[in-house]
Amino acid sequence: MTMRAEIERLTTEHSRLLALATTLGRHVRGAFPADRAALDDFHGVRTQLRNQLIAHLKREDWVLYPSMLASDDARLAATAQDFADEMGHISEAFSAYSRQWLPDTIAADWPGYCAATKGILGALAQRIEREDSELYPLASTVEAVDAAVPAAAPPPVSFGAAGAGDGAGVARG
Repeated sequence: MTMRAEIERLTTEHSRLLALATTLGRHVRGAFPADRAALDDFHGVRTQLRNQLIAHLKREDWVLYPSMLASDDARLAATAQDFADEMGHISEAFSAYSRQWLPDTIAADWPGYCAATKGILGALAQRIEREDSELYPLASTVEAVDAAVPAAAPPPVSFGAAGAGDGAGVARG
């Protein structure tokens, strides 16, 4: 898959994560889910957000950052390293949040859970905004940088007098 396609995929994942975060945000602005259906919906959203976020972070770790870090462009590599280092802290914070806030803990301290969730969702939204506005546009140049020095140049196209009009010397593909 090309870097451009990976970035499109990651951006689509960002949209899904933000939609789930918005739904979870609505839950934490209200009272603890009163009935079974609302409680199931709440826990379902939490699970989807966690699972999709973990998959997204792995994709960035396995595809995006290695490509950028391997670039000969110092700015690309440095930016990737900065984002990767920063992401480690956010990832650790989300893991700690997930371990702390289990269903029983949430039920016992709904206001505490709501406050913690608002904080983690805010950090996630800020991170997504920075990736979409800074990291991904820069990452999309990885292919352009790599393509700047092609491994083997294609044969030149000739439009000289010899063979003019008969298609000779025109590269076809």
